Amino acid sequence: MKLGSISRFLHRFTPRSLPGRFFLVMVALVLATQVIVNNLWETQSRNDQDQALRDVAMNMALRVSATVEYFSSLPTRYRHIILNQLRDMGGTRYFVTLNREFIKIEPFQNTSSHQVVLDVFRQTLEESLDTKGNIQIAFSSPETLKVFNNDTFLKDLPDSWGQESLMVKPLALPVLVIQIPVGEGEWLYLATLMPDSSLMSKEQLSEPLKVSYMAWMLILMFIASLLIQKMTRPFEKLSIAAQTFGRNLEPVPVSEVGCREYETTAQAFNHMQKNIQHYMNDRKQLFSGISHDLKTPITRLRLRTELLDNDEEREAFSQDLDHLEMMVKSALQILSDTDIHENPERISLKNLLEDIAQSACSVGQNVHVYADSEAAINGKPLAMRRCLENLIGNAVLYGEQANVYLTTIKGYIDIRIRDQGPGLPEGMEEEVFKPYRRLDHGKACNPDGNGLGLITARHLVNIHGGRLKLRNYPEGGLEVTMELPADPLSKHT
Repeated sequence: MKLGSISRFLHRFTPRSLPGRFFLVMVALVLATQVIVNNLWETQSRNDQDQALRDVAMNMALRVSATVEYFSSLPTRYRHIILNQLRDMGGTRYFVTLNREFIKIEPFQNTSSHQVVLDVFRQTLEESLDTKGNIQIAFSSPETLKVFNNDTFLKDLPDSWGQESLMVKPLALPVLVIQIPVGEGEWLYLATLMPDSSLMSKEQLSEPLKVSYMAWMLILMFIASLLIQKMTRPFEKLSIAAQTFGRNLEPVPVSEVGCREYETTAQAFNHMQKNIQHYMNDRKQLFSGISHDLKTPITRLRLRTELLDNDEEREAFSQDLDHLEMMVKSALQILSDTDIHENPERISLKNLLEDIAQSACSVGQNVHVYADSEAAINGKPLAMRRCLENLIGNAVLYGEQANVYLTTIKGYIDIRIRDQGPGLPEGMEEEVFKPYRRLDHGKACNPDGNGLGLITARHLVNIHGGRLKLRNYPEGGLEVTMELPADPLSKHT
């Protein structure tokens, strides 16, 4: 898999938030550590257990070997006499008998621990006894174990025999059975239990993964997630402040207390807000100064124009002055329109559009609204009204009528305004947003226009967290699309 594919996979399937990614990394590290530690612990435990089993099995095998040698050295007539004496020796209990036939042992599911015992017993007995290849060693379940012959089960013996053979109820501990030939047609039969049955248990190896251990690990991970959430909360507040400032350009001071990286970021953010605010204030003062400074020379030029004797020249000068004055007023107007200071409140876009349409129809304009929902948002009412009036007014002015469609799609409010005009020349969808940029059709329909309406409308949409797009509608005319997130200011203002 290529590096780019891995990056896209991680971007798609990992949490997008910083706390989520911290938590995911923490969980991955904890689980990886747990797997490694558990593997090391289990390996060491298995080695220790196997060594303990080997030691116990070796001691038992040596005692069994000594018993067999002693038993083999006895005269045949004495062997049955001392069988009972061999069934309880040195704290390790045996069931010992001399059989006339080899007893078949039912298959038993051996674990690795059982196999270790079998291997040690076989090796020790073969090394100490002269019966290589004839020794039969196996584990059997006490419920299926046969004694004396192939027809007698251990469980069918009297209680006294069962106790001596270590049928430990309610446990069903596996019984180690050793059969060694001691003469022609005679087998010495020994059945015993391992002295320390806990060594054969599988439960010990799962100690690190017990429920109590996992429960504590989950509790610690929960506490760690709370700490991660607390550590990353200042960054979340910083993100909210940046979004709010980006919408209305009103400074939102953030705390500069936290980790070193956050303090540096917060200080830079607060400093940036101050610089931008100073820039905006300087821009206002610059435009106000320009307006004030131009009024006097424009007035003087008008007076001098009136003194011209040539009517054509006077008219040309007058038109140029009108155009210059219009440009100054338009620039000041766009500055005023986009700098609307009002508190956000709940706005029903359906009611607002219907109100604008009703006002337009009252003066003979052709405006229709089609809404499938209330589509309410938290925003600036005056700014939103100016924006929609501007766009609907353009549709009526340049396209004869305006059909407005209001829908809600996947958490976004979609407003589409369609007209019946000629649309835009190809490739001009962004060009018309430039200040004072006007097309021939627009100049013909509205000679007094200034080319600042669209840029004003887009700025007003931007401060509400939305975007404005233009395209030629396939069935004719221009379609203006406004996309607004539901409640764009409800969490940040």
